[in-house]
Amino acid sequence: MHRIKQMPGISNTIFLALVLISGSAVAQGSLPACTGKNSSSWSACTGTLASGNTILYSGEFLNGKKHGQGEEIIPKTNGSDRYLGQFREGRRHGRGIYYFANGSKYEGELVRDQFHGDGSFESPNGDRYVGQFRNGQFGGEGIYTFVNGNVAQEGIFENGQFLRATKIQRRRIASDTTSQFNESSRLNPGALKALPERDAVAIIIGIQSYKNLPPARFADSDARMFSEYAQRLLGVRPDKIRLLTDGDAGEIEIARAFRSWLMQNVNKGKTEVYIFYSGHGLPSDDGTSLYLLPHNADRDFIDKTAINQAELVSLTEATGAKNVTLFMDSCYSGQTRNGDALLANARPVVLKSKSSGYPSTFTVLTASAPDQISWASDELGHGIFSYYLMKGMEGDADSNQDGRLTAGELHAYLLDKVNREAAMLNRKQQPQLAGDPEQILISR
Repeated sequence: MHRIKQMPGISNTIFLALVLISGSAVAQGSLPACTGKNSSSWSACTGTLASGNTILYSGEFLNGKKHGQGEEIIPKTNGSDRYLGQFREGRRHGRGIYYFANGSKYEGELVRDQFHGDGSFESPNGDRYVGQFRNGQFGGEGIYTFVNGNVAQEGIFENGQFLRATKIQRRRIASDTTSQFNESSRLNPGALKALPERDAVAIIIGIQSYKNLPPARFADSDARMFSEYAQRLLGVRPDKIRLLTDGDAGEIEIARAFRSWLMQNVNKGKTEVYIFYSGHGLPSDDGTSLYLLPHNADRDFIDKTAINQAELVSLTEATGAKNVTLFMDSCYSGQTRNGDALLANARPVVLKSKSSGYPSTFTVLTASAPDQISWASDELGHGIFSYYLMKGMEGDADSNQDGRLTAGELHAYLLDKVNREAAMLNRKQQPQLAGDPEQILISR
């Protein structure tokens, strides 16, 4: 059987998938022409970069970087590769076509110069692969077909090689000029190599649709997706995950999860506990306490229907867990993810210190500074913090590439990515870390 080799010109750095957006032709918008000789100052305009008489890039710019639609020439020793498609922050990122100098062609999704997501690859002799890509190689479901039309391999691929045969649904790779940017499909935990199961449990809460309050956009999607990442990357068995979303995340259900279920599933001194929350948060009237708002929270009875975060921390500490990691995609600015007022009397909380209120065994990553909003993005289809949290867990945040992701590395990654994404919405959002930055969250 034909062995799939790694495609030329593609590195092995790990990045995350984007989805199909546009047709094969580069359709630049109506942005004005860039002015001035200093390209680092070009923003929201179209321009050209050249070396001598050779045009290396022609397309859109944002904040001095290639961003949007464009065409790029990549000089090689045996000729030049050519790319037509989308760019983001200076990288080939989105939907596009990559033409190799040797006659090969890739069409589909790219992430930071990597083929990653749905796509097709055609070799110079006409053999063709259609399916999923990961890190520049065949990875996931796919079909490899010889030039004569005979199917050589159909099933699951991994690291560029055929793994096992299975009948799969034919994937639609054709260009779709009407499809919209749907970032939620960029997160694909099913394509990740699952890490070994550990003595670990997780309570995962996501509340988008509130009974008496404005919605927290994408919060339920945040939680459901994080549940998959907890299984694949944190080693939590499915039966050791308590997932509560929307109507199942009322005050009683959340209290039962922490007061009963958690205690029953923690082995003192051995179990690692993960808590993820995506939804509304609120400070107390005196600004000294932080509250999570369950599905049935009532704006007229906040003091009776909200859940004090300190109480949940105390209940978790009482289990005697080996360590606890909290991921909180919630803000305490008194505003929703749209920037609307949550309650008329809501006020930001000013924490005394980063570690205030947390035991020494706790590591806490929160979505924003106390007086900032935890934003959601239609483009991402998630809360900005939640999306980049999971993206970073995949390996992007492992800055020294040693296979061990620390809280400090993840925090640095989130500070950069979340703040950049928020800036594109003309907003500011800076995730916070409390606890030991050397705490290892994921070890590969």
